[in-house]
Amino acid sequence: MPKGVYERKPKDEPTMATETAEKPSEKMFPVKLLKNYRPAGNHEVVGYHRPEKVQKDTTGKMVVVQEAAFIEGEVAPPPFPGVGFDTKVWADTVLKLPIEEAKKLVGKNLAVRADALPG
Repeated sequence: MPKGVYERKPKDEPTMATETAEKPSEKMFPVKLLKNYRPAGNHEVVGYHRPEKVQKDTTGKMVVVQEAAFIEGEVAPPPFPGVGFDTKVWADTVLKLPIEEAKKLVGKNLAVRADALPG
């Protein structure tokens, strides 16, 4: 081909999108992140544990403003606004990851098994 002309026929090479779409039967394992993490590939968000918020009222007593709860299907919010990472998953989020990736995270103490967590 002449210089500057590109091949117009698409090549039949597998891409990352087709590889992850072809493996829906891959076993997934739930883990709770202890550190911020960017999943390598296929993952599902289970939810996160929202902590309890307490605040002083006018008499000086501590009052529960927001109760602790498990928020399903959402990633934990960033610790401060304006972070700008769409692919990063914040700490305290429960994810379902492929078994091999989950084993690596638990081995490096970046996550704990979510099936063994109380509550």
